[in-house]
Amino acid sequence: MIKNNIGVRRKIWFGVLPILAIAVHFLTSNIFLYGVYDLFLNILHVPQEQFMKFSYLAEMLVYIVLILIFFIIYKLAFKKDKDEIRTAPNLKDSAISFTAGAGVSGFSFLWVLLAEKIPALQGSLAAMDAANKEIEGGSSFGVILIAVVAAPLIEEILFRGIVFRSIRKIIPGWVPIILSAAMFGAYHMNMVQAVYATFMGIVAAIIYEKTNNLMYPILVHVANNLIGAIQSFISSETGVFILNMVSLVMIIPMCCVIYRLLKRNCTEQVYAKKSVNI
Repeated sequence: MIKNNIGVRRKIWFGVLPILAIAVHFLTSNIFLYGVYDLFLNILHVPQEQFMKFSYLAEMLVYIVLILIFFIIYKLAFKKDKDEIRTAPNLKDSAISFTAGAGVSGFSFLWVLLAEKIPALQGSLAAMDAANKEIEGGSSFGVILIAVVAAPLIEEILFRGIVFRSIRKIIPGWVPIILSAAMFGAYHMNMVQAVYATFMGIVAAIIYEKTNNLMYPILVHVANNLIGAIQSFISSETGVFILNMVSLVMIIPMCCVIYRLLKRNCTEQVYAKKSVNI
C-alpha cells in the first residue's frame, strides 16, 4: 500500500474530490445527453425514428467529452505523483486483467441466478431486462462502442482513477478498495447491478492497487462488458448457455489472479517500471 504522507489541506481535498467528481459526472452526463437530444430532435428537427437509428453516435459524442474532462481532472489531481512506480503495459498483465474481467462476468451470472429467487429483487431485474432490451434493439456497433469501449474508459477514470486513488491518499489498507467499489455499485442505482458492480469494483481496485496503471482495471471492465455484449447478440439458447458456462469457468482463474496479486509485494513487482501515466 502507498503511504499517505500529505498535508491536512490535501487530505480534505482528496476527501471531497470523490463525491465532487461523481456529482459532476452525474450532472454533466445528463445535461450533455439532454442537450444533444434536444439539438437534433427539437432544433434540427431530425425525425425521431431516423435519429434513434444513430443515437449511439450522439451518446458517443457525450462520452468522448466526458472522457476528456475527467481525464484532465485525473491528471491535474495527481500530477504530483508522476514519479510513482507503475507497472508498464505488457502482455502478461493485460491477459491477467482480461481474465479477471471474464471471471467477474461469471460471478455476475451466478448472482443474477440467485437474485431471480429473491422476491424483493424482481423489480430490479425487470428494470435490467428493460434496459437490456433497449440496448439489444439498437445498433450492434453502437453497443460495442458504448458498452465495451466508452463506458469502461470513463467509469474507470472516474471510480478507480479519481475516487479510489483519492481515498487511498487519506485512508490506508482495504478501506479505499471497498469504499470506492461500493460507491461504484451504488452509482448504478439498481440493487442487482449494484452487487456485481461492487464486486467488479473490488477486483478492478485490487489490480489497480498492485499495478498502479489505469490500463489494467479498464481491461477488467472491458472483458466483463464484452461478454455481456456478446450475450445480447446471440440468438440461440445453446450459444448463451455455452457463453455462460465459459464465464463460470473463468471464475477459477480470476480467483487465482487475485490471490497471486494479493501476495505480491510492491517491492517484488518484477514488471514494475516507470511508465507514462495514463
